[in-house]
This record gives sequence, structure tokens and C-alpha cells, in this order.
Amino acid sequence: MLDQIDLDRSIKKRDYKQRLPDLQQHLYALEQTLLEARIPTLIIFEGWATTSKINAIGVLMRRLDPRGVRVHSITPPCTHEMQYPWLHRFWLKTPGYGQMAIFDRSWYRQVLTQRTRKQLTTAEWHRYCEDIVTFERQIASDGAVLLKFWLHISQQEQRNRLRRLEANRLTAWQVTDDDHWQNRHYHRVNDAMEDLMARTDTPYAPWIVLPATNTHYAHLTALETIVNRLQARLGVQANPSLASGASLEYNGCSFRRELMAAQDDAAAHRVKDYALTLPSTAPITDTAVARLPAPGILRRVDLTRKLEDKKYDRKLVRLQARLHLLGYQVYRQKRPVVLVFEGWDAAGKGGAIQRITETIDPRSYTVHSISAPTGEDRVHHYLYRFWRRLPERGTIAIFDRSWYGRVLVERIEGFAHTNEWQRAYAEINEFERQLIAFGTIMCKFWLHISPEEQLRRFEERQSVPYKTWKLTEEDWRNREKWDAYEQATDEMLLRTSTLAAPWTIIEAEDKRFARIKVLRTVVKRLEADLGKVRL
Repeated sequence: MLDQIDLDRSIKKRDYKQRLPDLQQHLYALEQTLLEARIPTLIIFEGWATTSKINAIGVLMRRLDPRGVRVHSITPPCTHEMQYPWLHRFWLKTPGYGQMAIFDRSWYRQVLTQRTRKQLTTAEWHRYCEDIVTFERQIASDGAVLLKFWLHISQQEQRNRLRRLEANRLTAWQVTDDDHWQNRHYHRVNDAMEDLMARTDTPYAPWIVLPATNTHYAHLTALETIVNRLQARLGVQANPSLASGASLEYNGCSFRRELMAAQDDAAAHRVKDYALTLPSTAPITDTAVARLPAPGILRRVDLTRKLEDKKYDRKLVRLQARLHLLGYQVYRQKRPVVLVFEGWDAAGKGGAIQRITETIDPRSYTVHSISAPTGEDRVHHYLYRFWRRLPERGTIAIFDRSWYGRVLVERIEGFAHTNEWQRAYAEINEFERQLIAFGTIMCKFWLHISPEEQLRRFEERQSVPYKTWKLTEEDWRNREKWDAYEQATDEMLLRTSTLAAPWTIIEAEDKRFARIKVLRTVVKRLEADLGKVRL
């Protein structure tokens, strides 16, 4: 692949200077339009050492509004970043809706370095590539534009540039041992990059190889490619003047008005529902969903199970004592733990969580009570706010509600489009698979009660002063949609219960029975991974 690239392509300096200002002005206008359309953009620059990636970024940034752009220079992960799944730090750097993120190296750097240094097995290499494809597909499905550039030069050209940099005492500091190692092992790195491109080149995030022997040609081609791709994303034709090099006669505001006016209703619909164009996220119609047989999982749950007070007290003490010891093992063995609690309103999620946290070190856990997204969470992919709340190694994260809101409340209340919640099942399974692969211990609970028991607890909350704050108008509205929520829950349990992260249904009609079952499940799961503990 890379050996077929014509590395002698160039452009005259005079032509470069003539065409560059118009392209930069054009990109500025597009930046404003992307902001109005709430479309996030990620531009990734990878390439050989000495290919002036930072200069290419400088050319790109020169006319952009810096308030809407973040440039991320990616280095090897630090100690803190290694406490989380490897893509965690990149999820935190994804741009918000309407924002732009430019990466000087990216998630590809870590994978390529480890591969060429023979620090990855073949299975690990394949898993990393799969993680990348998943990551890029998820953010592209959410409407983001991804452009990935590889700046390519020959081994001899790289060697010559290294010598020139070292010969000048003002630039010699830029040359590192890694740069020399890369040049000596050029063919190994080249072969690994070709394999990486083949595995991660997709319709929604294609690789663009730029001949970079002539830096003017590389910079101008990158800029033209970005402008054309963004225009295509916004549903307007690329301006033929870009290919011919003719001058653009638009100022930012007037061009933006013309660009928005050029988008008819169909184009605007494509911007809003861009995910529909992705082959991997083709939506199922509501009619097709309605024809699916209802699994009836919740209706088969035995809600008559109870536990006597004396047995409850005895079991509670022993289970909490074992959990206390296991909490220390979590810290000692540096394993992250995620506990997910979903269930009906008033099903007893808070009480179950409290019995877990009562006897473990308060420094070792964080409880996240999840409600409607706000602030930064609201302008990112729905999984962003859960990536940023993941536990580091040796700690526990407890979620009172979770990412499953996408296929429950967001589905029922219409906060997510049909295609969004339908593809969320696969996205959630992929998310949890990556956590498990990192070593996370995960338990997922659905606390189930009957409509009659829920009504009794609602009425109790109304009459008990210190419980009234728990009851809201939303709780009563959700109760009116019980059948819809039950159907959505059945589908969620069916499609997201996996061998690595199975659901545990808790019969919560009796709170004592529910709390003991939750504790017993957590203890059993932790002992399976960390080893048994003795009292």
C-alpha cells in the first residue's frame, strides 16, 4: 500500500502562497457552520518522525477561532492514565457538539509503538485494532466527522531530515532516540502501519495518505481534503475552485449564510440523522420491533420470596464482613470494580447500595447517582459521561442508574431517536467488553417489584416526612408507562446479558431478601476473581 505512494508530488511555493489564504478562510467559515449544526470534528495527524505534523496543524489553525478548537499532543500514557482502560484518555479528549479536536498523534501511536517493539501478542494486536474500530464507529454514529492523515516519506528522506535537524543546535533537541530507532527499523514500522491501516480503514473513518516530501504539498492537500470532507458532511458540493486553485471570494459571515441556505430540508435531515448513513448502524423499523416476540422475562420472576428478620440479621453481618475483606483485596490486587443498579422506582436500589458501602473503606468507592446529563456530559456522546466516571485500578464505582438509561428512559420518553437506542445495545456490549478485557469486575442488578408494591411504597413515601423528598412527579408519570418500560427492560436483559457481564435479577418485593441476594452476588463474584476470604 504505502510503497505505491508517489512521494515526489510537489507544488510551487508561489501557488502554495496564493491558494493557502483562501482555503484557510474557507475552513474558518466551515468551522462556524459546524458549530451551528452541532457537528463534532476530529482531525488526526499521524506519520513518520520529521514529517512536520505540528507545522501542518499550525497551518490548519492559523485562521480558526481558537475557542472552538483543542489541539492534543499525545505522548505515551502516564502512570495515572494507565489506571484506566487504554481508550479512556481519548474518550475524555473527544470534542463536544460543534467543537473541533486536532490530534498530534493519537490512539494509533500507542498501538503502533507496542506492535513494532514486539510488546503485543497477535491476539492483543487484533483486540486493539477492534477497540479502535469500535471507538471510531461509536463517535461517528453520534454524528462526528473523522479525518485521519498519515504523512509519508521515504527512509532516506527521513534520515536526511534527522541529520539536518541534528546539525543545527537550535533544532537538535527535537531529535530523540525513538526517532533514530524508527528510521533504523523503517520497514518494520512500515509493515505494521500497513496492517494497521488495513484493519482500521472504514467508510466513516478512512485513512488519507499524504506524500510529505514536499511540505507545502502535504499542508495544502490536507487543508483541501478537510474542506471538501466537511462540505460533503454538511450536504453541499465541494467548490470546484479548490481543485483548480482559483481564489475564493467569500468572507466568513457571507459564506456561512450562503452555505446554510444551500442546504435543503433533505440535507438538513441528513445532518441531524447522520448515523443513518453508516452501514453498521442501519435502523430497524418500529413495526419490525413490534413484531418481535416479547421475552416476558420480568413476568416470570417469583416475587413471593422472603427472608425472616433473624436470618436476615445473621446473613447480613457475615456477608458484610466478607465484603470488607474483599474490599481490601480489590485494592491489593489493583482490580477495578463496577456495580450497576437498575430497577423500578422505589425498588430499593439505595438501600441495597447502602448495605454494600456500610463496612468497606469509604476511600475505596464512589457512588454515582445518574440523572439527566448536564454541562459537558450533555454535549458529548452518551457514553462519554460514563467513561469519565470509571474507577481506577483498586477502586469501586457504584452506579445508581447507568448507561442503560439509553435503552430505557431515553427510549420510552423519546429523548433518543429510534436508530440511537437501537444501536445502543451493541455499543453497550462493546463498552462492557472493553472494561472486562482491562480486568474490571462487573455486577449488574435489576431490582424487580410488582406495580402493587410500587404503589404501596409511593404512598408510604408520601406519608413519611423524611421520605417525601424521594417521590417526584416523574415517578408517577413513569408508573403510567409500566408496560412500555417492562417491554424495554425485557429486551435490555435479553440483549445485554453476556457471559462476561450477566444480569442478575433481584426479587425485591421483600427488601431484606433483595439486600442479601445483592450482597451474596457481589461477594461470590469478587471471590471468583480475587480468591476466597476467611472470616
